[in-house]
Amino acid sequence: MSPSNSKKILLIKHGSLGDIVFALEPILAIQKSFNNSVIDLLTEEKFIPIFKKIKMFNQFLIDNREGLFSAFSLIGKIISGKYDLIIDLQNSKRTNLYHLFIRIFSSARINGSRSFVHERYTIPPQGTESPTEGLFNQLKLLDIDKIDPNFSWLETEINDVNFDNKEVVLVIPGVSKSGQYKQWAPLKYKQICSFLESKGYYICLVGTKYDADSFQPILDNCKKIINLIDKSPPEIIYSVACKSKLVISNDTGPGHIAALSNVNILWLALNNRVTKSNLSFKKNNFLLLKNKMEELSVDEVKDYIIKENLLDKV
Repeated sequence: MSPSNSKKILLIKHGSLGDIVFALEPILAIQKSFNNSVIDLLTEEKFIPIFKKIKMFNQFLIDNREGLFSAFSLIGKIISGKYDLIIDLQNSKRTNLYHLFIRIFSSARINGSRSFVHERYTIPPQGTESPTEGLFNQLKLLDIDKIDPNFSWLETEINDVNFDNKEVVLVIPGVSKSGQYKQWAPLKYKQICSFLESKGYYICLVGTKYDADSFQPILDNCKKIINLIDKSPPEIIYSVACKSKLVISNDTGPGHIAALSNVNILWLALNNRVTKSNLSFKKNNFLLLKNKMEELSVDEVKDYIIKENLLDKV
């Protein structure tokens, strides 16, 4: 069967929150191209709530990327699913192992960038293209084109918070444990938040309780705070971003969620090819980059906001 005529499709996508965000536009393009097909998704359990909001998936296969027994059990489920087409948006060594057995025991066509797929996209050197652009280049092999994405399905009510008559800057000072080398110092975030508060802006904070060290200096120093710490799943982050005048963020997953809003976002990030390719492909992204995060001063951030006219009152 030609991939374009596929009636039953499996998408594969897991990874970090940032990885999921980078794949959302390609996933919506797949939905448009195969709107009459049954589409299932293989992903991690923690990401199912956000994927349910798209309302395109028939069922979810959970892959928490555990041991070999779990992997072979999942391979059995995929084979028994009798898929016409499998689109691998993860393209990891683990998913390539799945494809080896799927090719032996199934007639499904596989699209991806690893060695055991049928329609293979060759990934260029890292930093040449953004993850989203790379996935769209992969999907060209299936004649799937880019779309103008609509993320309104992510928007939700923000209970117990009144944004009326408030000019808000969304600030994301936390990072994952593995991303601490990408974090701008919390004490510097405190200073920029104090500066913005002095200009009449409210500071909205999102993140988890594990980011406490990143938030506490701001909480101790600022009064005009909208505190959504540990109350900010992806849909809340997106909805707050839509109501904000500006987003300021480290290079981290919640920042990528906020960037979907098309509100201007100021990224404080490392100066390297990968960062540039990941962050520069959207027109609302503004990049302030340094070779080391400690080299970035508060005055440089203030001056950049003024130079780029990112806030009216500054």
